[in-house]
Amino acid sequence: MSRIFLLLCVVAIALTGCNEQKKIDALTQENARLVAAADSLKALISKAQGETSKWLVKNDTVRAGDGLFQVLYRMNINEKERGKIVLALQDSVELAALRVGQVFYAALDTAGDVQRFRFAPNPATVHMLSKVDSGFAYSRIDKPVTIRQSVFEGALENGSTLSGILHKVGIPGRMVGVVSAVLQCKVSFQLARPGDKFRILLEEKFYQDSIWISGKVLYAEFNGHTVGHHEAFRYEDPDPKSTFNAHYTEKGEALIFEGLRYPLDRLHITSPYGARIHPITGRRTVHHGIDYGSPKGSPVYAVAAGVVTVSGYDDLSGNKIAIRHRDNTESWYMHLSVRGVNVGTKVAPRQVIGRVGSTGRSTGPHLHLGFKDNRGNWMNPAKKTMIATPKLEGNRMARLKKQVADIRKEIELTLASPAVKVNDTDVMVRMRVLK
Repeated sequence: MSRIFLLLCVVAIALTGCNEQKKIDALTQENARLVAAADSLKALISKAQGETSKWLVKNDTVRAGDGLFQVLYRMNINEKERGKIVLALQDSVELAALRVGQVFYAALDTAGDVQRFRFAPNPATVHMLSKVDSGFAYSRIDKPVTIRQSVFEGALENGSTLSGILHKVGIPGRMVGVVSAVLQCKVSFQLARPGDKFRILLEEKFYQDSIWISGKVLYAEFNGHTVGHHEAFRYEDPDPKSTFNAHYTEKGEALIFEGLRYPLDRLHITSPYGARIHPITGRRTVHHGIDYGSPKGSPVYAVAAGVVTVSGYDDLSGNKIAIRHRDNTESWYMHLSVRGVNVGTKVAPRQVIGRVGSTGRSTGPHLHLGFKDNRGNWMNPAKKTMIATPKLEGNRMARLKKQVADIRKEIELTLASPAVKVNDTDVMVRMRVLK
């Protein structure tokens, strides 16, 4: 019995030693693998650092009348790369909203190809492109901002105007323009009198608490002895580029002078009217219209009632439609994937006439909207007043009611803050920080 016990002990010790050796061997192999991986990573990092150290960084500044193509052209970025950069940015950046002084940066490798591209429209937002096999990968950096709501209350004085007072208290010019535009649809300011009261609710974003980034007018109210009481509420669809995002009365009536209808449900301008470097030819030409980026197949609407005068195809415009309106002007719709009307067809405002496409000479799905005046000359469509609808209905009307209630609550909360007089005026402002 004792011999058997001793034999079992010897076997156990042998097995234990064998298992331990296997563990040691496995650890040795794993260590060797990790060392090899680390060496490989160091080599890759060293190679990347060596490559990036040879990159040439270029920059250029937006000048008056510039589009992105003009900036890229001056940076000596080749035609193929220019097209890829614009395609990578156009869905995320409002390229038609470039401002003088904004700077673009590009990092080029030794072959002259762009590896990185950077654009910061404001201190809190950075748009980045990184080279990948198929083109460029887009990314965006949003730095923390402070969101602040402000209620301005005051009254007209002798010799004063509402816009003059709002400028004096430091409200940015764009927002003053919005207040004036939405109120003058209901208020005849020629009849306004000293003592007529106003109240404005703004929501603004600031970087590092002091650098203004953006803002919007959530509410505008005017109460006059002669002109009566009027309110304007900012309505917002879930899609931030929806053409329905505008100011309305509490009953859903659009607060804008009667105008043409938008040709699409959402607007994202990829190329404005005027001189530009053509995205395909690379030549400086005049762009006789506005390009709106939109997914292929999106409905295209007639901007006003009229009769179809052109419905055809050519190699430059692709599928195109022209409509003559009552004032003898013409609206043109180009690069369509589908034409839904024929010459001689009478169309109504916002009637679907076709679908967005990329036919003809085109870099991607978009609508080219052009306008000819009553003399047959091309004109800038941006000079036309456009609206999505005279009145909200259905789900949008229900959404407006909720947003009106939210805005009234925000006014109430902001009015609970201490009031301060602004810039030697009788205007009182109350502020509330949201985040």
